[in-house]
Amino acid sequence: MKKKSLVRQPTELVSRSKLRELMKRFLEEGEDDTFGWESLTTKNGLPHNWIYDLYQDTKGRIWVGTWGGGIALYDGKEWKTFNEDHGLLSNEVTCIREDRKGKIWVATDSGLNSFDETRFVEAGLNGKSLLNIIFDRQGNLWAGCWRAMSSGGGLFKFDGERWQSFSTRTGLPGLEILKVFEDSGGNIWVGTYEHGEGAGVGCYDGKNWQVYNESDGLINNCVYSMFEDPEGKMWFGTVGGISVFERKKKWYRVTMLDGLIDDRVYCMLIDSKKKMWFGTEGGVSRYDGENWKSFTAEDCLVENLVRAILEDREGNLWFGTYPYEPGRGGISIAKYSRGTKSISERILLYLPDDLTQKSLGPGEKK
Repeated sequence: MKKKSLVRQPTELVSRSKLRELMKRFLEEGEDDTFGWESLTTKNGLPHNWIYDLYQDTKGRIWVGTWGGGIALYDGKEWKTFNEDHGLLSNEVTCIREDRKGKIWVATDSGLNSFDETRFVEAGLNGKSLLNIIFDRQGNLWAGCWRAMSSGGGLFKFDGERWQSFSTRTGLPGLEILKVFEDSGGNIWVGTYEHGEGAGVGCYDGKNWQVYNESDGLINNCVYSMFEDPEGKMWFGTVGGISVFERKKKWYRVTMLDGLIDDRVYCMLIDSKKKMWFGTEGGVSRYDGENWKSFTAEDCLVENLVRAILEDREGNLWFGTYPYEPGRGGISIAKYSRGTKSISERILLYLPDDLTQKSLGPGEKK
């Protein structure tokens, strides 16, 4: 792991001790290290080791979006792979979500697909490089696009009949959208990339956009991830650490000074045991309301760069990695409970022999 310079916290921000007090109100103190670690890679069935998204649908199926190998799907009995031969617009799959009718939708580097349980069909935004999709409480689909130079970027909303687009001309903070999120109040938030420089975060209330950036207290303008905690505070994972925004305009910061293994934060999760997890470029960090603990490739992870985190129905934690190096990466699984057979052992019982595919070479599309 490369050493990172520590981020100095401005004195005008709320103190770290105050932030810890707020976090303790909804996290459960005490460590629980009874779980064991398992790995899934191309060596035992994944179509590609670069993992971009992990998702479990209402049927309990686990979907794995890869950058270069399409989709891997495990339904508890068998393992399947889907790619461009099955209708995907691209083998670079960035996000998988389910609508309230049970239909699966897939964001790819070349547009949007939906799944009819046998094949993937085109669902709009062809040619758009999509990174993130969500369904809001009304059932509308929101899609964030990046690669503004080649595909135009922007944010798109689909109500089932027509598409609505948002751009910087209509208040969107930037054209390259890394993350889309709906909060408990029905507001839509976006995190931006803008060629790695970022344009902050935007909040849309259905009529107007409110933009927050470094001048307001955001620790860095390039925002990869976000979530809302049980007390209504918004958390933003950036390439410079984490910003926590309280609705009374108070900002908090979480960095390596506080216990993060790395300040580049790509994904975040509060699990069912009320522990907070942060996927970073240097490994994954966990906070339990009192103590920090980090896990890296030196002890349990397949790779340090954690791009996606999923907690499945059994309480197991899945960490998808994306090391940018051909042949490396895969999924690490942390199990709290010990069964007679491991997850990887159960999956391997159903894997066909011809599933493993080669990883991309350095000169291939990324």
